[in-house]
Amino acid sequence: MQTVVIVDDEPITRMDLADMLSELEFSVLGEAGDGFDAIALCRQVHPDVVLMDVKMPVFDGLTAAETILKENLAECVVLITAFGERDIVEQANRIGVTGYLVKPVEQRQLLPVIEVALAQSRRLQTSRREAEQALRQVEENKLIARAQGYLAKELGVTETQAYHELRRMAMGKRMPIAQLARTIVEQRSRRQSVDLAKGLLQKKRQMSESAAFRYIAREAEKHGCSMDAAAHKLIQELQR
Repeated sequence: MQTVVIVDDEPITRMDLADMLSELEFSVLGEAGDGFDAIALCRQVHPDVVLMDVKMPVFDGLTAAETILKENLAECVVLITAFGERDIVEQANRIGVTGYLVKPVEQRQLLPVIEVALAQSRRLQTSRREAEQALRQVEENKLIARAQGYLAKELGVTETQAYHELRRMAMGKRMPIAQLARTIVEQRSRRQSVDLAKGLLQKKRQMSESAAFRYIAREAEKHGCSMDAAAHKLIQELQR
């Protein structure tokens, strides 16, 4: 049974909608009189559908719908309004609303609109997940390529050989290759920052390598930060 939260500042409208939805075999999990209460209720019950009036005091329906969808508090939002302005529909589309009804709502309208809204919302969520996964894969591939480059240089091997070594290390540590690659890249990046800061201290303040390293360590201790963060701060100061 699909679940619904009803949001409208008119109690009689909420009651009528609840009766119609119950007859259509929806489970009404709760009602709210404004957008603020609607968000709080959705955080508690996480309904499949929110039927949301647009014009309400305190916190309007569009603003509440945006928060509900952004925080994934419901599968979809269907806006209900007595107004048919085009700009409301355009705003609703931009924030991800997938259903729209005009008052007075008739029972025969509810089921098809909700079914279409749910189906469209699920398609959008699937597309969003696929896009996010593709973006993560691109970022992971970049990390793996950078880690390959570091290993190839350090081991004196080709990047193909470095990749096989990276994969062997990941299998030995029982961790995803992208996770190991991230660790390698972060470690090398920190090392590079410290090395650059040391070089600048040696050049601009005529310090020895060991004195420069100790200076960075003292700066990290003084500011309560990592060697990498202290090195970054020094690099910015010394490159001015």
